[in-house]
Amino acid sequence: MFFLGKWLANFVVLALVSLVYKGLIYENLTAMILGSLVLTVAQHTIKPLLKLLALPINILTLGLFNLVINGFIIWIMASLVPGIHLKSFGSAIVAWILVSIVGLFVRPLIH
Repeated sequence: MFFLGKWLANFVVLALVSLVYKGLIYENLTAMILGSLVLTVAQHTIKPLLKLLALPINILTLGLFNLVINGFIIWIMASLVPGIHLKSFGSAIVAWILVSIVGLFVRPLIH
């Protein structure tokens, strides 16, 4: 149940962000559903490993390298799922910032 709640929260957050921000484009609903699934799986598997590997540079940048890691997770999602397009890696970082902000309001409502 915990995974389904995260998946639903990511779906709602990505849908809202794609409406507001034109750097993250979904072609159809299937791509959005699959993208939220890939993002949820990547957040629970790849992201912790990347944070551990990037710990020294993260300490040197006082945590700002987390933006790059999170943008990389969005970029992975866009490259794995057909029908999701990012304009650039910078737009992946901006999309992650918006996902974080919108998620602050949406995730408590779903969980």
